[in-house]
Amino acid sequence: MSLLEIGVLMTAVALAVMLLANGANKVGLVNRAATMAARGETAEARHLLERLVTSSNPSALFVLACIELEEHRVESASRLAQRLASVSPGAPEAVVLARLIEERKRAPDDRWTDVAAPAWSASGRPTPAAKPLLGTIDSHRPINRAAFARAQRPGDRLLLEFGNQEGSSDLTEAALAEANATERPLGVHLVAMHVLVDEAVPQEKRLLARGAAHDLLTRVARSHPEDGYLSSGVVLLRSDAQAPLTGPDLASLEEALKRKTFALPIRALYDAFEAAYEQVDPGQAQSRAFFETTGALPLEIHLALSRRAAATTDPALRDRAAAVLTAAGSRLETGATFLDRMIGLSLQTKGAELRGDVSAMAAVGKRRAHLSDLMSKGSAFWQYQWPIASLWRDHFVRNITDEVGYHELMSR
Repeated sequence: MSLLEIGVLMTAVALAVMLLANGANKVGLVNRAATMAARGETAEARHLLERLVTSSNPSALFVLACIELEEHRVESASRLAQRLASVSPGAPEAVVLARLIEERKRAPDDRWTDVAAPAWSASGRPTPAAKPLLGTIDSHRPINRAAFARAQRPGDRLLLEFGNQEGSSDLTEAALAEANATERPLGVHLVAMHVLVDEAVPQEKRLLARGAAHDLLTRVARSHPEDGYLSSGVVLLRSDAQAPLTGPDLASLEEALKRKTFALPIRALYDAFEAAYEQVDPGQAQSRAFFETTGALPLEIHLALSRRAAATTDPALRDRAAAVLTAAGSRLETGATFLDRMIGLSLQTKGAELRGDVSAMAAVGKRRAHLSDLMSKGSAFWQYQWPIASLWRDHFVRNITDEVGYHELMSR
């Protein structure tokens, strides 16, 4: 190969590398703009997209159309969606987006998830392409700790620290302080309790922390007498998780199951986290509240019920324990979220196992399979990335308040 040929080859390689880098930069810009739009930072997202020739970039067109739709400029969104369809014919995002715009035109005041459901159905629920227009949107980002000072409600600092310092001595001390404080939102006290019973608590503070957690749960249950789940926790967590259930334990649990509610305290946690994050970073308040809630739930209550029932060997008490498991599971199965219902099914399975009831186990298995299928079908819309902040917010709220009903709606 001559020097001239080598030079030409090297120039071609350099040009190819430059083009690839330029393409990667464009993709990165669009994905950053999509994430900003999903947080509600639409002006910043537009500014990023100004660096691109959006008229020929399908991903940028998609993001811009979604921003216009978010800001109620439906006709502009429709024009951009048409341009997207012509630039990238057959793109499934374009098909769904067109239906979404039509539904928003038809129902300008409906909540976003109620608009998304018929749009998704009318689009034919297309399978995502192998190469989607956008990468995964993650609206989470580190929060400058100086911003924590803006959180003014009692207990907010613990909520903001939670998840960032789990298991640390400082977090344990903060939880102990909140456990002893009065007039806190229920969500704050639930987070404090979760921190104090966590295995990551330093060994030298574990005994003190667990005693404080149980004292706190007792006070919380007393101040929320309608809540059977928390009341059952007072009984279940005062002994070792492997200790057999006694007659008095079972009597207390049977009484707790008659309370007005028996469900995971999901809403109380979500509301507390959302209020805290709204003060320091509103753009990720709902997403952070949703994910922090799942990490702070007092799941040790139903786990203790299952383990202690299994450890109960006295025949009469074991029969009562099986009945309690079944009743608790049945009540949880009527809950608004998949987590409530799946835990409920698990408890019913354990109750059937204690009774040796094979037919009941099979029936529970069928209901679990139905629920799993609904979870899959109902979440298919979210295989696509939607840079629409209001849609994301409503999605998180609906998953907290009516997750099963929401998935049923999205599956029709």
